[in-house]
Amino acid sequence: MNRDEALAYASELPYAEVTTPFGPDHLVLKVAGKMFAILPLDEPEPVGMALKFPPDQLEDLRAEFPCLERASHMSPVHWSAVRLDGSAPSRTVASWIRQSYNLVVRGLPKKTQAHYPLL
Repeated sequence: MNRDEALAYASELPYAEVTTPFGPDHLVLKVAGKMFAILPLDEPEPVGMALKFPPDQLEDLRAEFPCLERASHMSPVHWSAVRLDGSAPSRTVASWIRQSYNLVVRGLPKKTQAHYPLL
């Protein structure tokens, strides 16, 4: 999965919105106003994207997938950079994007969660 495919997939998730709160060089995907993915536009391919991961799985996933690296300026406990270099299958990257989206939705207040589907 390349940057354009990742962006297209993430932006089509229910209620996903693409924003630029950090300036024009980074696209931030949000659901209910909360970030679930960050894509830099100023990096050459293969670019990375930052996603949320379950903290208890992140170190094992980093050991299994070399394309997962620490995301700069993000909590290493919850966020990881995913290098979109083709080393992880597209369906795996898509599942990580959905998982990041779901983690954000699950973290919303219960009344708000009811308005956003889990994937």
